[in-house]
Amino acid sequence: MNVRELRATLKKLDAIEDRSGHHVYFYLEIDEHDYRICKLSHSMRGELPSFVITDTVKRLKLTSREFTALADCQIEKPEFLQIWKFRVP
Repeated sequence: MNVRELRATLKKLDAIEDRSGHHVYFYLEIDEHDYRICKLSHSMRGELPSFVITDTVKRLKLTSREFTALADCQIEKPEFLQIWKFRVP
């Protein structure tokens, strides 16, 4: 997965992108709480290191297979929110 594909995937979830600091952060607002779901370097281009994808998958409370389905538009935001609410205590 490359940076463009990750950004597009997070955009499907209406993630808020914050570029104001030393890194680019993506946040999701769920039930009036902001959750940081991704951190990228401003200089990242091309293919992502595996640790970025792994960290993002964990923060989204998804399995690798579910994350791939989200990226491939097989999971939409309402279904993602159901998964999230089931897995977040």
